[in-house]
Amino acid sequence: MTVFRFKRGIRVGYVRQGYIYFCSLLYKTLPKGKKKIIDDLCRECGGEYWEALREFVTTENVNAEAIALKYFISESTLYRAVRKYYESFPRTL
Repeated sequence: MTVFRFKRGIRVGYVRQGYIYFCSLLYKTLPKGKKKIIDDLCRECGGEYWEALREFVTTENVNAEAIALKYFISESTLYRAVRKYYESFPRTL
């Protein structure tokens, strides 16, 4: 079961965060054009760690520690990328 939790450290409202969260979880079912938008945003926000960011935001029930260990980055670096991702997400996908 997917549980959305509001991230207080991100300067995006509750409803908008929910929209971003669930759009991101639907990544695997999106058409190529929309996947490209998310991929490009992950590259922009995550830099060299864009794959870690993409896995974190598009995978259900994953924790930051596991992603950080898998991609050899710190959790704080991952969380900074997530904050930038949420704040840069387009109004409509």
